[in-house]
Amino acid sequence: MVFGGRGGGRGGSGYQGRGGSGGRGGGGGGGGGGAQQPRLQLCRNFASGNCTRGDKCSFAHVVKMHAVTDASDKNPDSKQSYSRGYSGQSTKTKDKHKVTSVSIWETNGQIKLFTGSHDGKWRLWNAAPAANGSVTLTQEFEHFVGGPVDTVHIASHYFFCGFEASPIECPDAKAGMVHSWNLNAAQDPPMELWMSPMAKYAGSGRIRSLWTTADGSVFSGGSDGIIRQWAFNPTGGPGGKPGFSLMKSMGGHLGAVTGLALLGTMLWSGGMDGTLRLWNVEAGEQAHLIPAVKKDANSPPGHHSGPVTGLLPFEAPNNQGSFVFSSSLDDTVKVWNATNGECVASESHGQGVTSIALTADPKGNPLLLCGLFYGDIMIRGTISNPPLVLLLKLSHQYVGVGHELGPVNDIQSGPGNTFYAVADDGKLTVWQITGDFGL
Repeated sequence: MVFGGRGGGRGGSGYQGRGGSGGRGGGGGGGGGGAQQPRLQLCRNFASGNCTRGDKCSFAHVVKMHAVTDASDKNPDSKQSYSRGYSGQSTKTKDKHKVTSVSIWETNGQIKLFTGSHDGKWRLWNAAPAANGSVTLTQEFEHFVGGPVDTVHIASHYFFCGFEASPIECPDAKAGMVHSWNLNAAQDPPMELWMSPMAKYAGSGRIRSLWTTADGSVFSGGSDGIIRQWAFNPTGGPGGKPGFSLMKSMGGHLGAVTGLALLGTMLWSGGMDGTLRLWNVEAGEQAHLIPAVKKDANSPPGHHSGPVTGLLPFEAPNNQGSFVFSSSLDDTVKVWNATNGECVASESHGQGVTSIALTADPKGNPLLLCGLFYGDIMIRGTISNPPLVLLLKLSHQYVGVGHELGPVNDIQSGPGNTFYAVADDGKLTVWQITGDFGL
């Protein structure tokens, strides 16, 4: 099996704790905690529709929100939650199941989206361009897998879904499952990742992260702290049908493995224990550890002091080097030299960073998207000068659109400078970068 590309999928479940007529500004407020102030303030009217002032508007016309929709069912056990405003905390109710993950499938000139949520369903959406230049979201299909979905992932025309369910052999227990559908033969039953024919599941804990390679290998990170490497097996599934066989298991994390990123033969992993670990894939052994530290005023910048929520490889333009971005509930995003593991930049956000993704402006300048604990999204430079410069903040309180409740569990970039986000509020949002950030 060949996937024809590489990529990662992750879920965000389990994080707890913490203008005038025609032109209105939004996105102000750095969020406290030493966070930078954004370079630009977004025009509220432009973000949500149209600004009548055009070039005369004193606020930035750089990002639009094209669509928002409910992407999960109502949660009968919903409780009050808190959405932090800059004048204090306001009480909200999360009445929908959290949406944990989103993945993009480009097929036959169309943009399709898969989402997974804690109502036990994955959903397929058509993101069709509308006549007014926006996007219309239409749900095409949904499938109940039997338990909370923690991650969805697309590799070529294969769709992977990681979820929690009861194995047939242990009906009163829960395990982490991964099923994979061939989207070119969607009527066929899914392939499954089995630890063995007598352990028909992908892990003893929920699957929190996935990474696939061009040659058909799959890496999974579980809440049991184990990273597993899988290979396609033509007879490894139910009834001797195609599936995936377990090749290696790599243990070391104390808690869920929430991020994976493969660079060459070195696999980076991050976990809820706050550590980053580098693994020699060929040997199946840990090669390097970046330990966590306690969070205080003297915490060294080259370590995380809270759970790691995501990893992202980055090849800098113009041969400037290979890097890895990491996000954490310690409020920071850090940049690591992928060659020697040195931390070369770190920035605070005033709240936990729960998801990250790479995109670009219309000129092709790379940008880092940061989904935050309270539902905000920050847009930063990458290895810009200065590194991770804060360009814009998308806050529902100031812009009037977006996620009113967080965390933003996943964020993914798409074609045409679009990006897609999902959060604990049960919403799927569609955005597009339309203007120049001055990079």
